[in-house]
Amino acid sequence: MHRTLRMLGLAGLVGLVVSAACTIKDPEKPASPSGNGGDPGGGEGGGPRAGSANGGGSAGKGGKGGAGGTSGTAGNTSGASGEGGSAGEPQCPGCESGFCLDDGTCVDCLASNDQCPQGQYCTDANECAPGCKADGSSCASGACNAEHNCENCLTDEECIAPLVCGNGTCSAACTQAQEGTSNGCEADGLTCCSLHCSDMATDSQHCGACGNACGAGQFCGNSDCPDGGEGGAGGAGGAGSGPCVVCHDTTLANVCAIAKVIVILDTSKNDSDGNRVTGRAIGAALADHCQPAPQLTEAEQDSVEALNFTTGRPVSGGGELLVVAGGPFYQVVQGYLEESGAAPLYWYVGNDFSAYRKSADDETVASLPFDADHLSHDFFIVQFMRDPASGSMVLNAQGLWLSGTVAAAYQVEHGVLPNLATFDDAWYAYEWTDADGDLAPSLDEIDLVDSGS
Repeated sequence: MHRTLRMLGLAGLVGLVVSAACTIKDPEKPASPSGNGGDPGGGEGGGPRAGSANGGGSAGKGGKGGAGGTSGTAGNTSGASGEGGSAGEPQCPGCESGFCLDDGTCVDCLASNDQCPQGQYCTDANECAPGCKADGSSCASGACNAEHNCENCLTDEECIAPLVCGNGTCSAACTQAQEGTSNGCEADGLTCCSLHCSDMATDSQHCGACGNACGAGQFCGNSDCPDGGEGGAGGAGGAGSGPCVVCHDTTLANVCAIAKVIVILDTSKNDSDGNRVTGRAIGAALADHCQPAPQLTEAEQDSVEALNFTTGRPVSGGGELLVVAGGPFYQVVQGYLEESGAAPLYWYVGNDFSAYRKSADDETVASLPFDADHLSHDFFIVQFMRDPASGSMVLNAQGLWLSGTVAAAYQVEHGVLPNLATFDDAWYAYEWTDADGDLAPSLDEIDLVDSGS
């Protein structure tokens, strides 16, 4: 039986698992049940406790973590430092705003301590004006450009009027007379729909045609053209001869309907390679099995424009599939999705066990004690999800421990993708038990535990 993961080799992954298990635990740090991969001191994926925060971003479904502590923060924590007169700034008696220059002149605001209202920033003239703050705290993406419009915007409110947010960019609105045409849209491939420039190949509000909105739980993606014909947007003979597009249910069977794949890497938070090796294996498997093959790239989570590293919020929209190997501790986007409830399943940590639970009702799907044998036995999940706020699409594979994350990548490549049409649920939970002592997964060692939408 084929027992290797493309682009890596299971021998290397087994080495990662064993080295994680043999790592000496730092007595000053709490033991990690690992979640998604890590034994104390070195694994991949989840985190020490589902309810603990780590650096920026959410650490998972902390509010449901029992003894796991307080929940991680999903919001941007980089806010301003306080009112005028804070450390290093002049006291300003008699200034209604509370702010003044070094010579005592009263001003509306100080750029060094921007306290302007939401949707405004402090200009060089020390006046509040419409636009995002330089720190990006008012932007979903966490990034504000030089013109004080949000990068990778999600709503019109992130743009300075009269600009509107179209296809993630603040730009001039098109007109009613230009509806249904490319007129008024600067970027190629966009169409004027409802005064906004839209990519009808990926926009779930205008899928294939202006006003053709996908239902809840659906996304807009590629599809075979009926009768073997060519289509532009929607297969309706529009401009271009690209693949047809339709509204798809958010199930694993439709994961190949997205034309671009980005493997999200967690180097900034995790010095072990386990999640990155498995993530790359899943990306390579998608490129091999999906037809047409998606455009495959990878990016570090703290540099990719597809997500806000501080909050973990994805802002990629429906045109890119984010492949996330591992759980919410190291992967900030997975922390955001689990905390917000967009992920069908979330990682939970009790006093002496870790588990996967359903976001809808907190029902436990699978659990494993901390003191169990995690090198040869684990549970893992594969889930395909859409963030309703941004339309971003995410494929996540994670084990309670690193061995499970390795098994999850193996299952995606060898179990799911070759039989993709049969996987008509959004999530699948599995149990892996090593039967032959080689610490490497095979299909006959993996059993389905549960699945759902």
